[in-house]
Amino acid sequence: HRLQQQHMQQQRQQQLQLQQQNLQQLQHQHQQQQQQQMQNQASQHLTPTSQTLHHQVPIQAPQNLQQQQLQQHQLFGHDPSIEVPEDFFLLGCVFAIADYPEQMSDKQLLATWKRVIQTHGGTVDPTLTNRCTHLLCESQLSNMYAQALKERKRCITAHWLSSVLKKKKMVPPHRALHFPLAFPPGGKPCSQHIIAVTGFVDGDRIDLKLMAYLAGAKYTGYLCRSNTILICKAPTGVKYEKAKEWRIPCVNVQWLCDILLGNFEALRQMQHNRYTVFNLQEPFAPNQHLVPNLLDAWRVPLKVSLELQMNMRLPLKPKQNEAVIQPSIKRPRVEDLPTPIKKLPPELTPVVLFTGFEPAQVHQYIKKVYMLGGNIAESAQKCTHVIASKVTRTVKFLTAVSVAKHIVIPEWLEECFKSKKFIEEQSYMLRDAEAEVLFCFSLEESLKRAQAAPLFKGKYFYITPGISPSLHTIKSIVESAGGKLLSKQPSFRTVIEHKQNKSLSEIILIACENDLHLCREYFTRNIDVHNAEFVLTGVLTQTLDYDSYKFT
Repeated sequence: HRLQQQHMQQQRQQQLQLQQQNLQQLQHQHQQQQQQQMQNQASQHLTPTSQTLHHQVPIQAPQNLQQQQLQQHQLFGHDPSIEVPEDFFLLGCVFAIADYPEQMSDKQLLATWKRVIQTHGGTVDPTLTNRCTHLLCESQLSNMYAQALKERKRCITAHWLSSVLKKKKMVPPHRALHFPLAFPPGGKPCSQHIIAVTGFVDGDRIDLKLMAYLAGAKYTGYLCRSNTILICKAPTGVKYEKAKEWRIPCVNVQWLCDILLGNFEALRQMQHNRYTVFNLQEPFAPNQHLVPNLLDAWRVPLKVSLELQMNMRLPLKPKQNEAVIQPSIKRPRVEDLPTPIKKLPPELTPVVLFTGFEPAQVHQYIKKVYMLGGNIAESAQKCTHVIASKVTRTVKFLTAVSVAKHIVIPEWLEECFKSKKFIEEQSYMLRDAEAEVLFCFSLEESLKRAQAAPLFKGKYFYITPGISPSLHTIKSIVESAGGKLLSKQPSFRTVIEHKQNKSLSEIILIACENDLHLCREYFTRNIDVHNAEFVLTGVLTQTLDYDSYKFT
């Protein structure tokens, strides 16, 4: 029994020595004094007891440490004693913008950012002033950033702005992408890496793609032997097992988060226990030891003057669901239709499509359209006018973007009804600043491009059978933009021939991850295969982006 105790004690000592060596190595490799000091603080938590716990419960211990970090200092958005209206959740925020203006080719997008900030109660100053509370920037390496940090301004990214737009609340930055990068825009610390991911879906997967891009890495939607890193949510699944078999390092998201925030030693420490523990509750949360100065400004609540609060008081909006009785969305019967005020010639008759409204509201709108002498579109492909209150990525909206002459807000129809005639549309164009920021586009510019020339004119598409959204949906969107679908999968020879011979129509290949086995011949011959976003985002923005959505 005594020998057994001695043996266990020796094992523990060996484990402690090994972990201490790892910590010492990590500390010596950091070049910045601030990071080194923060790591020394972290090492104080690694007592023999906590190390034993870490060994016994490898999933929970890092998460407990993460929770301790989050709870260490409370962070604030607005002063908790102030009730900020949801529609004006940026009340009291004064923004300056750095980095982005120099990088944006589409200046309309910058104007959209300013508009969305102002719409929700905020203000944008042309430069960093004393009254500024926030600096919207991409990098920590600018004079404006250094000044803002010195003056304790809140330095955040466009990704943070998108995040708070979804929440309708100004919350402190809580994901690595919310913080400016620790290297200049275009810097590529991960340029040698080819990253794949597993276990992440929807927004998290999109964020990982963006993080990989910002770090300069290549991103693949699948895993192959040429991948250098697999970022896992959990240590399970086919990709994880294959990565282990092929000896591809498997890490958590924290590895990429740390690199974006300046811990470049993580590039050489993929096997460190910080990066090999999975199932974290907040996998995208930043290591607070890397962003103490950036969080400092959030420890003081933002106060809003009483005058500003009173200026933003608006009458309460009527509840959307006050109309309890919901009639059918079916078109009114002919005998129920009102007599048109004036019969219009076909070329001047608006053909109207509604999207995003309750059936009862649509029922009333249809009657007004008929009274004015207009018609209701039988399908999105046949409309001239779309009436919507916001941008949506539905098949109806995406189809209509390519064919509609105007996308307007409901007020246009109401004013037409008051005027007893169809009036000009320019003053009532849909301007959904939130969506335009989230999807990085200008709806006005998209409509101009679509009317100038169909986006997919003269292009053939082959869509693999497992595509999502459905083949029928993609077909409708592609055809409305002037494209055509191939019924049979083209051989690689056919695709190459169409690419080399400019007199032949281009063939674009669209697939999903589950169908990549159908595309092996394309990959082996360096033929691009794209995911569905090539079509969906392409139609919304009316651009052909051959780089962002291809499987590589």
